Amino acid sequence: MNIQHHIGDDTLMAYVNGTLPETISVVVATHLAICPECRKNVALMEDIAALYLVESEPAYHVDADPTAPDIQQLDPEIATAASTKYQTDKGVPNPLADRMPVHLEDIPWKKLIPGISHYPLSVADGSRKKGVLRLLKIAPGTPMPEHSHSGQEITMILRGSYIDDLGRFQTGDIADLDDEVWHQPVADTDKDCICLIATSAPLKFSGFFSRLLQPLVGI
Repeated sequence: MNIQHHIGDDTLMAYVNGTLPETISVVVATHLAICPECRKNVALMEDIAALYLVESEPAYHVDADPTAPDIQQLDPEIATAASTKYQTDKGVPNPLADRMPVHLEDIPWKKLIPGISHYPLSVADGSRKKGVLRLLKIAPGTPMPEHSHSGQEITMILRGSYIDDLGRFQTGDIADLDDEVWHQPVADTDKDCICLIATSAPLKFSGFFSRLLQPLVGI
């Protein structure tokens, strides 16, 4: 797998610090499961955070205090990400497989608009106020409505690929976007493009009809 697009440093640091919403954390953990480069960056950030904790503690606590915070405990999935492999019984990495009721091939997709379907994934009740986690399927040649974001949107490609103004995104790639980016992904092969998407707030659409449909499709 040749991953070209990775998680942004700010997002990785928030993940290490345990401050990301659950929805976005799931996408980050899923990418970490298959991306050595991002795991390496996480390890570096952990080392920096651990050093900061040591330097901020009084000298007599550094070696003696057994209750000092353990950076690995901030997010348990960080410690295990390096050894996580694709889970064959559901066709996706373990952090995502735990959220899925069936294999990726058997997802009961729900049609949003012609050529685009989705499947919402469960999150804790409190996390629902902080965003949405879903699978999205884009049929070959189908463009998404042009949109920006009210907050953060992070997308991981699970199957196929799409292209937009930011480049071409293939299996394993991450699009880590903020509210300054407008884009219109188009599935660019003869296969469905299947993505894992987390948003921290509703999308912002540019077209009148897209905005009109937004309350109906729930994105």
